[in-house]
Amino acid sequence: MIYILWGLTGLLIIVALFTFINRRKHPEEPDTTVAPPADCCGAHAVCEKGLKKANPRIDYFEDEELDAYRQIPADAYTDAQIEEFRDILYTLRPEEVEEWLISLEKREINLPLILRQEAIELIP
Repeated sequence: MIYILWGLTGLLIIVALFTFINRRKHPEEPDTTVAPPADCCGAHAVCEKGLKKANPRIDYFEDEELDAYRQIPADAYTDAQIEEFRDILYTLRPEEVEEWLISLEKREINLPLILRQEAIELIP
């Protein structure tokens, strides 16, 4: 019985020693959480596509009439304006929705708040 206790104690000391040595060689960096920017829309599936945003070329989806809504806050649209956005959104193919949202962002057009979740759900 005493040999078992001595064996377990020795094993625990060896494990503690290896753990100590390993942590000295590879110190753990604390996990840092980066908060999203204050103007984040919550559409992370779209926002994180930085390479498409980096391209200065703007793609239009036969929606030039939306340029009239440039820099209007997302919560300031009328029902008729929201329907105009919705009509365009639902005429796009699912694979085009993400690119359309990036196009709107490049053109400084805010998608109405009520349509954000609908647009995200359409992205494949």
